[in-house]
Amino acid sequence: VSVQNHSYGVDIENYYGAGALAYDHSVATHPALLHVFSAGNKGLETSNSGIYANVPGFANLTGNFKMAKNALLVGAVDSFEAVASFSSHGPAHDGRLKPDLVAFGQDGSSGAAALVSGAGAAVQQAFWEQTDSLPSAAFVRAVLLNSADDVAPRGPDFFSGFGNLNFKNALQTVVNQQFETGAAANGETRIFNLELPPNVQQLKITLAWDDAPAAPNAAISLINDLDLKVAAPDGSAWLPWSLSTFPHPDSLLLPAVRRHDSLNNVEQVTLDFPQPGQYEVQV
Repeated sequence: VSVQNHSYGVDIENYYGAGALAYDHSVATHPALLHVFSAGNKGLETSNSGIYANVPGFANLTGNFKMAKNALLVGAVDSFEAVASFSSHGPAHDGRLKPDLVAFGQDGSSGAAALVSGAGAAVQQAFWEQTDSLPSAAFVRAVLLNSADDVAPRGPDFFSGFGNLNFKNALQTVVNQQFETGAAANGETRIFNLELPPNVQQLKITLAWDDAPAAPNAAISLINDLDLKVAAPDGSAWLPWSLSTFPHPDSLLLPAVRRHDSLNNVEQVTLDFPQPGQYEVQV
């Protein structure tokens, strides 16, 4: 088994509990095992616990196990690619971006998670046909999130994550070998060079890694903090998108800004109409 679909939930829970720890440990022990969870169908409800208690319409994910860092959490959109009102919203208990992405789920986020699970298995198959081995869960997460179509409001947000599943783009990413894999030691910077041709409408680069389990009830669950930066040919540098995590609707609705991220184990940089030339991706 290389993909597990978890289309179920409990009540709203906002803490990094034994379930989240167990699933993060599962991926740490079996790096090629992809866990996909439904976000839940309590998008109109309000949490009564954690730092987001009494913030209406936010942080209503159904289960502490859905706080796992190394799993994909999936919300639901309708046939017009609008996030369903019932689909549970982030952030996670510590302000991390959740859900990770959305997919069609007319009857709930359970169906959306099933679609993403199938897409994840196909991405694994495409990688297997090239390398005769299974990719890491982090690789599949990066491919699915980087290939997703943005959903309004623009940029990542606590309703749609990094966007709507685009199955064709995900497979093309693997088939065209538009990826890099690697490791970095503590304090080390890895550099990947990218030659960008003219007339590109958007450059999108996503970094994902599988993180070690955190302690139960940890206020911040991230253990290993990797950082992404993209340097353009003219010397300008771009940091990943990051959302405000202050527990108030006005703050949680603010658009993402470019800045250092020490919460998430997924980071993404996008550039619209980038100039051609040699780019440097720094991790």
